Formats: sequence, C-alpha cells, structure tokens
Amino acid sequence: MKALKTAALASLFGLPAGLAWANMDILPVTFTCENGVELQVAYFNAADGSGAAAMMVDNQLVALKQVPSGSGIRYESDGETGSYILRSKGWDATVSFLATGGAASEQVVLENCSSR
Repeated sequence: MKALKTAALASLFGLPAGLAWANMDILPVTFTCENGVELQVAYFNAADGSGAAAMMVDNQLVALKQVPSGSGIRYESDGETGSYILRSKGWDATVSFLATGGAASEQVVLENCSSR
C-alpha cells in the first residue's frame, strides 16, 4: 500500500517514485471541522515550488494537486465523477466537491475546519 501511495504522489509531481520523497517536505495537519469532524491532510512541497496534498474524505484517500489561487492555497483532485477541492488560508480550511458536467454546482463537504 505504501508503494502505491508513493507512486500516486510521485505522479502528481512528474517524478520517478524513488525520487519523490527525497526532494520534498511533508507536513501532516489535522483540522477539526464543524461537529467535531477531523480532517487529516498531508501537504507535499517539492523543492521546485510545486505542491500536492492527500486527505481522507468520504472514506477514501484523495490525492490533490496544487492549483493557482487568488488568496490562500487551493488543491484539486482529478476524478471521473468530479473533483474534490481543498482550500486553506492560515489555520482554516474548507473541502468541497464539484461533480463533472456543465450544470453541476460545487457542494461543501466539510467547512469551518481549523488546525489551531
């Protein structure tokens, strides 16, 4: 399982799996969201400035790639049925899901998450 996670995260950065861990900082963060729900996120920051994250949401491990953001940081997954979006600024975060299809609207999955 660890090899599968390593290969998946390495592919986010376009690195061979063996090099992925050697050239990045890993920061695990636990957020507490509304109703006491915990959100575990691991941030992966490569030496070249690119970033990725992995989180457990809806009982699944979701890999996300950092994308441009106007304020704070934003990560998005790439799934067949839609994309998870993790937004964080300072100590706070929100997770939403955007289903594929033109008429779909973004649905908040976890909100008011704080890592303080």
